[in-house]
Amino acid sequence: MMVTWVLGASVLNVLVIGSIIREISFSAVISDWEMVLLLILAVVPISGFGFYLGMFTCWLPVRIFCSRYNGAPLKVGDQVHILSGPQKGAVANVYEIITGQGGWELARLDLGAERAKKFRDIFEQYSVLKISEKPTSHPPLQDPSKEPVMKK
Repeated sequence: MMVTWVLGASVLNVLVIGSIIREISFSAVISDWEMVLLLILAVVPISGFGFYLGMFTCWLPVRIFCSRYNGAPLKVGDQVHILSGPQKGAVANVYEIITGQGGWELARLDLGAERAKKFRDIFEQYSVLKISEKPTSHPPLQDPSKEPVMKK
């Protein structure tokens, strides 16, 4: 979320401040301390509104990128490192993949029966880092008719 906030705040600050000083040269603005003070005071609320601009415009691509970068899509049996929240730094295994209200896949992590009972073991895929994954392929079975013949 911090990335989207910085992106939204940067764009909004450039647009608003650029429109204010469009007709005045930049050197004239910098030399007037009152104008600099007003622009600095304007940056604070503009940056707050930038959070909403960023969330509505770039949250989806940033979320997808961060999830993929951290190893998504996750599968049952994957081992993950928790990156945020009260369990930050813990390592756990994925025991279930569920679909959230927004249609996104969420991972349920093996953090104990107490947390599972209260559904406090559900994590977004961008908030965990895949450490290792469960092996998905098994070695092929040997055909008994093709076993090597031992000579006597």
